[in-house]
Amino acid sequence: MKTLNEKTWQYEKHGIDGEVELFGVNIFDYKWEDTHTVTVLDPKYNNELHFNVYKVVIDGKEHEFAAGEVSNNVWCFYLPKE
Repeated sequence: MKTLNEKTWQYEKHGIDGEVELFGVNIFDYKWEDTHTVTVLDPKYNNELHFNVYKVVIDGKEHEFAAGEVSNNVWCFYLPKE
């Protein structure tokens, strides 16, 4: 899968697998559609990470986020900067 960097991605939050709220819902309760890969900066160490960008549909509205598992069962989430 190719890397695209047309958007700026901003750190949003991190959390335990199955327990992260994004867009007002537990994001793990929804089907994630993998769209492409982006490079983001680690919020703590400022090193580059390569995360997949996903689309989810929540209550009929499409949302986009980048996410990656940074430690065993710990996920880091980024949202496009508006």
